[in-house]
Amino acid sequence: MTKSIATLVLTLLFWVPLALASGGGVLVLGGTGQLGSEIVKDLVEAGEDVTVLARPTSNRARLNGLDVTYVIGDILVDADMERIFISTAYRVVIDASSQAFGGDQKFYEQSQALISKWAAESNVGQVILHGAIGAADSGKLIYIEKTHPVQQTSIASKTIAEATLTSSGVPYTIIRHMTLLPLETKESGNARLSKDLTAVGAMTRDGLARLTLECLDNNDCLNVIYHAIDDDVALSERTVANWEAVIKPEYMVDRANLNIVE
Repeated sequence: MTKSIATLVLTLLFWVPLALASGGGVLVLGGTGQLGSEIVKDLVEAGEDVTVLARPTSNRARLNGLDVTYVIGDILVDADMERIFISTAYRVVIDASSQAFGGDQKFYEQSQALISKWAAESNVGQVILHGAIGAADSGKLIYIEKTHPVQQTSIASKTIAEATLTSSGVPYTIIRHMTLLPLETKESGNARLSKDLTAVGAMTRDGLARLTLECLDNNDCLNVIYHAIDDDVALSERTVANWEAVIKPEYMVDRANLNIVE
């Protein structure tokens, strides 16, 4: 092999991963769901090149009229995830996927194992994971035994999912929330991300979407875990009563500082 050909081969070998890391659009997992669709809408409005993973049976109604590309596959099938990650370069992957309340709550650890694996293989520049307050080190904030058994399994699975992502070598941002309010509830305008991992509060889907975009390609958000809180969003008495039953008193927000409505 001549020197010029050897140089060309080496150049191509090193150029391919660099090209994948520096280019590409945004892949949204769970993009047809309530939270994911809010994120997709904001991404499209911001002019991003957006790809949404969908199953053949996924309802895409929330994304009607939006300029997005769909890839068909199952987030729990290794071959599907390999094809999706390797065939196209993504600079950011946003995991807003969720499992139905009655489904297998180990979904979170199983899906993140494949997401982290193929994000690392394909040089993704950032994975943004939407998680739950109560997972990992934030478990100290709540009485886990007082939560529903399904939630207990879900939180345990999300703890494993976080550990999988943080140990993968892929730059990550984890955004946890305590209570995700109904879709029709809109943020107060004061939704924020806190590095105080003892902070608890409620969040809206539009607020989470906005905060997600604030962390997109943001070096300040890399390898950071946040708690998402909207201090001024309207809360029902039932929500607050549920918090008081589950959140340990030393971490519970004073009622006087909550916007409780009838």
